[in-house]
Amino acid sequence: MAKKKKFTVTIAQGSGFCFGVQRAMKLAFEYADKNTDKGVYSLRQIIHNPQESARLEKAGARHVESVDGIKKGGCAIISTHGITPAEETQLRAKAADVLDTTCPYVKKIHKAVERLKDEGYQIIIVGDKEHYEVKGISGYAGDKGIVLNTAADVMKAHLESRVGVVCQTTQSAEKFMEIAAAVMKKVLVGRYAEVRVFNTICDATQKRQEATMQLAKKSDLMIIVGGKNSANTKRLYELSRGILKEVRHVETAAEIKKEWLKGKTRIGISAGASTPESAIKEIINKIKYMEQHDGK
Repeated sequence: MAKKKKFTVTIAQGSGFCFGVQRAMKLAFEYADKNTDKGVYSLRQIIHNPQESARLEKAGARHVESVDGIKKGGCAIISTHGITPAEETQLRAKAADVLDTTCPYVKKIHKAVERLKDEGYQIIIVGDKEHYEVKGISGYAGDKGIVLNTAADVMKAHLESRVGVVCQTTQSAEKFMEIAAAVMKKVLVGRYAEVRVFNTICDATQKRQEATMQLAKKSDLMIIVGGKNSANTKRLYELSRGILKEVRHVETAAEIKKEWLKGKTRIGISAGASTPESAIKEIINKIKYMEQHDGK
């Protein structure tokens, strides 16, 4: 009788909640509990994880998509992605109290962009134009800012002779370097010019991406855990897919299918910065259950 195959499950180093998310969620739950009687509003999802956002809403922080959804005199929470200066002015005029959980790394970008703007630089933001972090950064850049997401975008853009480059905190280092190089080539060649490049990808993101890629090289199947609307989780999926064909992106253990495990022995797991440890544990338990019950 053939021996039943056993799965080797390995978790990528640095998977799950990063420092900024841990800090934000702790502060948000404490704030919601303390101010329940006044009405607490979370301006957009505090982190891009539907399950955790629902848990916070259950604790008393009502989710709204704009300042208009906040009742005057209520209490408001700014998400980890940050907001524009205009939104913050509007918010503080309307809310009785505001908890700002903007990630410290994002705050650093805001300050860098303000300095570049004051010094007269055109500001290039490498990132996803529709992501709220990028929208917030763009607000600080004002009419001096331009968002670019590919090297091809660089070729089409009008670039001035003095340029500063920053990056969305969850972008891949490879993409950032590619775009920064394209900017330098376009701006510096054939004229007296200046380009200042700031690597504003957070340390935890870079380390998590590297660990995920290394694990993908040693795995038969990669399972990426995190919100489908999470930029950094999507990036882990994309990077893994560049190495391995069998990669799945799930939010919960309920999404795992037995067919995925067929013929696989080495299973790698990585999770985005907004994924709680409990979600990773549930994935592992589901895989163990399927192993013990022949994939059922």
